Amino acid sequence: MTGRVEVVPGRHLVASLDGVVVVVAHRDSRALTAESEPVAVLDKLLEMVVEAASRETRRTGRTFARLVSTWLMARDDEERVEFGVLTPGNRGLAVFLHGRVTAVLEGEDHREVLHGRDAGFTVDRVVSPAPMRAAAVFVDEGTPREDLPQPGVWSLNSGRMPGSGAVLWLGEKSEKPARRGGAGLRRARVDSGPRVREPEPRNGQPEPARPEPNSGSARKVATPATPAVGTLVHGYKCAKGHLNDPRVSFCAVCGIRMEQLTLVLTEGIRPPLGVLLLDDGTSYVLDSDLVIGREPERSKQVRRGAQAIRIPDASGGMSRVHAEIRLVEWDVLVMDRGSANGTHIRPPGRSDWIRATPGHATVLEPGSQLLLGGRVFTFDSQHGR
Repeated sequence: MTGRVEVVPGRHLVASLDGVVVVVAHRDSRALTAESEPVAVLDKLLEMVVEAASRETRRTGRTFARLVSTWLMARDDEERVEFGVLTPGNRGLAVFLHGRVTAVLEGEDHREVLHGRDAGFTVDRVVSPAPMRAAAVFVDEGTPREDLPQPGVWSLNSGRMPGSGAVLWLGEKSEKPARRGGAGLRRARVDSGPRVREPEPRNGQPEPARPEPNSGSARKVATPATPAVGTLVHGYKCAKGHLNDPRVSFCAVCGIRMEQLTLVLTEGIRPPLGVLLLDDGTSYVLDSDLVIGREPERSKQVRRGAQAIRIPDASGGMSRVHAEIRLVEWDVLVMDRGSANGTHIRPPGRSDWIRATPGHATVLEPGSQLLLGGRVFTFDSQHGR
């Protein structure tokens, strides 16, 4: 799904990268410079757009939402950061709003308006199917905008420029602009600094690419140096550089004995701690906190960045917000969230179920089973001791 990006005039920041639209609020009365906070925020958001694209086989917007939620929660001033992101995907349109920004989604005979300021943390929606006519995101100034401007003649194929918002016109027939370098988001350039770019006429001839200094005859497209995103923990690295739980004797990745190194604690990005296997064969990778239930998105933990796992249960025993899986350092913990029928745990080698105390976290051993309503999960991990 593609569309033409049109910038609405204003003093905030707007960027387009391979069809993804990013709008960042600039509330300061001073002019933008390379040191301005909105510029740094825009750079970071574009880095996460690139990182999410490198992780997804099909673009859905879900990976970006998880990356940006983790980034926001790590900030002490997350309430000062205001932005909106529209991600056209294979099966719909992902909308992410934080702060005083508004998204307008317009179909052929209806309009939906989403306000970031109404959410406790963020608005994170996947609209499927995507709006037939257009989707837009605006920075709120006084009364939030709830309508679309008339289509103009300018397009922002790629780059950044000042604006109060942007419209992604989805109902127009237009050719997708050719990508320089031919490798999509993974090879897209993310420039730092407030680079203002003039709009290009839709039917005009593209300006010839300017060669990079000292680049020779071929223009190279730089791969952005994206910082690692994840949870930092301390562990031991094996001889091949794999970070491990300091309590294990063998590397969880390559299997070599950990005694081959000096066993000096090193800080690094924690790898996934295993998987939860549902009784129907569905697996959930444990690389972030989870909330499980019939309607887990009601949980404040989800609004703070945990992943919502919606599970149907024909027995009727699954609560709306049933249980939470927390990752603490190298441990996987389960906590019952006050469910009506309880969360039951069966440790490996045991035949009986133990009911978890609501509100109290229990460390899971690899091979443990969880009974939530009428559904059974099994915890499996290569990090077992």
